[in-house]
Parts: sequence; structure tokens; C-alpha cells
Amino acid sequence: MKLTKCEQCGGPTAEGLPLCPDCMRATGVAGELRDIARVLSITANTDANIREAIVGILNIAERLERGK
Repeated sequence: MKLTKCEQCGGPTAEGLPLCPDCMRATGVAGELRDIARVLSITANTDANIREAIVGILNIAERLERGK
């Protein structure tokens, strides 16, 4: 699995996840993003448009969590 940078702290995180595990715990989105990560693992070898849609869902979930 390819690593990318966390949008919040710049630490390493899995490709497709905007936040690292520490930042997810700190912001309280770990549960929601964990469920979405399960979907990502299912679609890991699928077309790019599906992967982009999942990343969009992750971004929406993050913004919704910030609004709480």
C-alpha cells in the first residue's frame, strides 16, 4: 500500500485516507473513516473513477466531522 501525507499533521497515512491514525483519533473521525476504509479495501483494484469517488466520500466525511 502506498503512503501519503496526513492533511492535518503531515505524517504518513495510507493512500486515500486524508488523516493519519493519530489525527483520526484526535478528531474523533476514526470510526467513520474506518468504515470507509473497508470500502477502499474492497475497491483497491478497481477503476480509477471508483477510487476517486471513494476519496471524495472521505473528504466529505472529514468536512462533516469538522462541522460538529
